[in-house]
Amino acid sequence: MAYHKQSGNVLIYILGAIFLLGLLVVLVKGSSTPGSNVDKEQLLIRVAEVQEYGQELERSIAYIMQSGHSEVDIRFAHPDAPIAYGDITDTPSRQVFSRSGGGAKYREAPSDIQITPTNWIFNAENDVGLIGSGGCSSDSCADLIALLMNVTQDFCIEVNNRSGLDNPSDAPPQDNLLAAFSTPFTGTYQRINSIIDNPNVAMLNNLEGCFEGGGTPPTGTYHYYRVLLAR
Repeated sequence: MAYHKQSGNVLIYILGAIFLLGLLVVLVKGSSTPGSNVDKEQLLIRVAEVQEYGQELERSIAYIMQSGHSEVDIRFAHPDAPIAYGDITDTPSRQVFSRSGGGAKYREAPSDIQITPTNWIFNAENDVGLIGSGGCSSDSCADLIALLMNVTQDFCIEVNNRSGLDNPSDAPPQDNLLAAFSTPFTGTYQRINSIIDNPNVAMLNNLEGCFEGGGTPPTGTYHYYRVLLAR
């Protein structure tokens, strides 16, 4: 009788080990593809969070300029931001993330909607079609933009649905120029290219949206933008 009881316990242990091994495999597979474990409800929450953050940054910049600073004075320094953005103690009243300036909270990018986790980028090397002056090729047309790079396609499509930007053939519009995102903004507006799609209709006159790269960034990658200051 004791033998049968012992055999039964061993079988339970074996089955338990198999179950745990299977669970581990599922977890490993899920973690290997960033964003793959975000369900529809979580995705909508992330979209709302990102959009609200863009609005917060835009209000912060408006407040700084209403306080007497110009568009070239705006700064995005923070202790947790890349050093290239400067030092938050450098004229705090013009700093987006300073209580004495714009008062915005510095937030890490939500990693579960990015393929490759990266920081937010604040950049003034592009213009968005028909935003501000729109369509010109001079530095005076460069818009101040917040960018969240390498987001998932699902996030990209959903943010466009919520912002009123078309997803042609149920896919994000593709940027047809070599957009430039390499230089952190520290006061210089230098228009290098445009964020505009082919055939140049989906992203026209949209302060916010998400697009597929068309060369730089590469095809098959997706990127969120929010115009913080249209020029």
